[in-house]
Amino acid sequence: MTLAVALPNWVGDAVMATPTLRALRLRFPGERIVAVARPYVRPVLEPNPWIDATIAVGKTSREFRAALVALRREKPDAGILLPNSFRSALLFWMARIGRRIGYDRGGRGVLLTDRLALPRQGGRYLPSSMITYYLHLAEVLGAPIDNRRMELFTTDADEAAATAAFHDAGLDPARTLLLAPGYAFGPSKGWPAEHWGEVVRGARTRFGLDAAVLCSPAEAPIAAAIAEAAGAAMPTFHDKGIDLASARAVVKRARAMVAIDSGLRHYSAAFGRPVVALFGPTHIEWTETWYPKEVRLQAVMPCGPCQEPVCPIGTSECMGKIKPDEVLDALAEALQRDHA
Repeated sequence: MTLAVALPNWVGDAVMATPTLRALRLRFPGERIVAVARPYVRPVLEPNPWIDATIAVGKTSREFRAALVALRREKPDAGILLPNSFRSALLFWMARIGRRIGYDRGGRGVLLTDRLALPRQGGRYLPSSMITYYLHLAEVLGAPIDNRRMELFTTDADEAAATAAFHDAGLDPARTLLLAPGYAFGPSKGWPAEHWGEVVRGARTRFGLDAAVLCSPAEAPIAAAIAEAAGAAMPTFHDKGIDLASARAVVKRARAMVAIDSGLRHYSAAFGRPVVALFGPTHIEWTETWYPKEVRLQAVMPCGPCQEPVCPIGTSECMGKIKPDEVLDALAEALQRDHA
């Protein structure tokens, strides 16, 4: 048997899909499992003991056709669609996969053989953890769904890159607090630079931790603004050869992390590191991980959580209302949980 699994398009969602991949491997220990993923998601999940091969599918029609040819060559007996997109369902339908399992959303039900429904309230889907959301798809094939722990793995190259990056930054990993301020989702998730600056100073005085920014090269201006607000040179990793893959080894070694609701936040849980997660416009329920070393903060707002990438009222007040002292207190709690 060959099983195809379409992976989510967001990095954080891909990490939350790892319990499903593990469950499928437990259900089909001797069978071939082929992942279908966006090119930028692929390095996040490789290497992986639960996947035998990965087919990259990009955004263009040419890349779609190439993925289709590769998928047909695999001749999957069944396919599980973790993303909700019509395009992913079309790919599996055109690949002639006999059994196609997914949620009946976005008008794609006709392309599926096994259609799962979601509960609604007032015409909107009720928020629920993406971890269990994905696991229920694997349950259709008899996979166990009791283990919700996220896991990631590193390569020797990742570890070497992390060693060099920490050395170049002059940082002791065991005394490093990673800041993950990036917001690919949209600016509504941004936390004020002056707040980050206060966290940098407070982490040093309260916990003896040196802060460093972990973000993408495109988010370098955010890192620069934080350094200016902190009033000191701020070590960064995006300028030291660290990408989404080698960032796994960086997170694995660091003492703790403060992050907005992003994919890097889930790296911490995957490697058992303490983390403080800042929520603004997004529902905590969608990204519930049940990770005991995570402390989550979210301000109560009459307009939220709105799930909008750009603040509809132009203030991003839901993020601004989270104060640095709250974050530092939450960090103290996360570190204490780790000691316990």
